[in-house]
Amino acid sequence: MDQASTPVAESTAVDGAKKKPRLFYGWYIVAGTFFAHWMGAGIGVPMFGQFFKPMSSELGWSRSMTTMPLVARNIISHLIGPIIGPLMDRFGPRYLMTFGAIIAGIGTMLMSQVNSLWQFILYFAVIGAIGNAGLSNIVTNTTLAKWFVRKRGRATGIAASGINAGEMVMTPIVLVLLSAIGWRNTWMVMGLLPWLIVAPTSFIWMRRAPEDMGLRPDGDPPEGEATGKPQGAHGKSAADEHSWTPKAAFRTSTLWMIIIATNLASLAVSGVVLHQIPYLTDKGLSDTWAAMSLTTYAIFALPSKLVWGFLAERVHIRYLTAASMLGSAVGVVILIKASTPFEAILFGVVYGSTRGAWAVVSSLIWADYFGRHFLGAIRGFTMPFQLFSSVGGPLFAALVYDMTATDGEGGSYLFAFMVFVVTYVMGAVLILLTKQPTPPKADPAHAEDAPLPARA
Repeated sequence: MDQASTPVAESTAVDGAKKKPRLFYGWYIVAGTFFAHWMGAGIGVPMFGQFFKPMSSELGWSRSMTTMPLVARNIISHLIGPIIGPLMDRFGPRYLMTFGAIIAGIGTMLMSQVNSLWQFILYFAVIGAIGNAGLSNIVTNTTLAKWFVRKRGRATGIAASGINAGEMVMTPIVLVLLSAIGWRNTWMVMGLLPWLIVAPTSFIWMRRAPEDMGLRPDGDPPEGEATGKPQGAHGKSAADEHSWTPKAAFRTSTLWMIIIATNLASLAVSGVVLHQIPYLTDKGLSDTWAAMSLTTYAIFALPSKLVWGFLAERVHIRYLTAASMLGSAVGVVILIKASTPFEAILFGVVYGSTRGAWAVVSSLIWADYFGRHFLGAIRGFTMPFQLFSSVGGPLFAALVYDMTATDGEGGSYLFAFMVFVVTYVMGAVLILLTKQPTPPKADPAHAEDAPLPARA
């Protein structure tokens, strides 16, 4: 890819000797991914919960109707996955993220003009999904996995903390804007942010893989040069990591077990994130306290991503993934019982400390199990199988609410949230049983150890 105008930290020759670069370029990749995660949370689904009641009230829509565009957005995003994944492996994230940010901004600003359901679906679901595809985890976290092996956990944790930085900063800002200028103008203001922050940083910093720039993962010196014993990731280096081709990965039972386990957990993840604020306000808490619970979640989720990321370099990822699921189940139990400000804040603390790690562990398990060279394609081809959870969670909760509503009274999310507790626990049990697949014996016909795909 084009390397012009980039702060490449390459070694420079001085008196015939090479000096160690001041900063490994992979950390610019972390920074660019951090900002993409920030905006993804700051203008995406987590913030949509604050628009839920104002929009449904003004436009006269039921909660199921207001949820439908989110369902449609998830469907489109997951169907685009098999296209985005291979493009990511071949071309890298630079243009995918830049154009994704521009399109996301357009879709967000158009939300200010919504007056009918078809407009909502077009702006939020269709245009929003296309923009979001360029900023999705398939692009961002796959890029990180290509640049880091031994330090993959900390790199992913630092970058993923951008999600909670976005929630923590944007939640109170959106709350103030909604009160001051209304939901339409708030969408307009938020649509400017991807243009101002994500598009320029993505174009300047993001690159496909270290090999494209004459570097190696983790900033390691050239192959063959003595480095000592690597630390972290159980002593694993880039040379030790086996990269599975998509065909080989799909032949393993491990891949299918991960799909089922993460679907069970994601059913709850997607359902709770959209409906937690309406649920708390339905129980009598003010909009401020409901938003404060989300802010508290973000405050605790941010450092938790860093902690879990560092732990992932020392503890097997399947144990951490299961622990995140079980802790999240406890958080939802607290949410179910929450009826006071203290309980709402306690939910934010527990859920933020455990569910907050989901973006880290759910990405690392794919990279640690199947390697980095074809990770974009593998994750992209699995995306359609994730439709069950991304669509089912929000829609199931909305349908439960509408079906339990009576004349003159609202419904209840109670049954839906109880189901989410169960799916978290089931996912944890299944992931504990999912051991890392054993690489097949070398077979040129299958090219399991094929090199990094050539860039165009």
